[in-house]
Amino acid sequence: MNRCDKAGGTEELSSRLLIELKEVICYPVMMIISESLRSGISFLMTGKLQTLHQSSRRVIVKELIVNYRPVSLTSLIGKACETVIRDAILDHLDRHQLIADSQHGFRKGSSCL
Repeated sequence: MNRCDKAGGTEELSSRLLIELKEVICYPVMMIISESLRSGISFLMTGKLQTLHQSSRRVIVKELIVNYRPVSLTSLIGKACETVIRDAILDHLDRHQLIADSQHGFRKGSSCL
């Protein structure tokens, strides 16, 4: 998690704060995630539904429900955990040549188009 532009998730912490404290919170967060994976109880993947006003509509009327869209905010720590797991799986698949050369989705340097 190197970027500070992520919206605050369910834990209501800013991404900037998490990045600034990464050295301090890395080990405790790793222990929490490990226990979560071991026990099968995942609190990291819960979401908080919010509505966002769409200002791109021609007639901007804040009272009309059609001018809003739902957005699910998930845990920033959960997103970081997903990234680490995804990278580990892709590294394993690449290292053992388990993905065909014609497969381009989710691979660095490969376009899906």
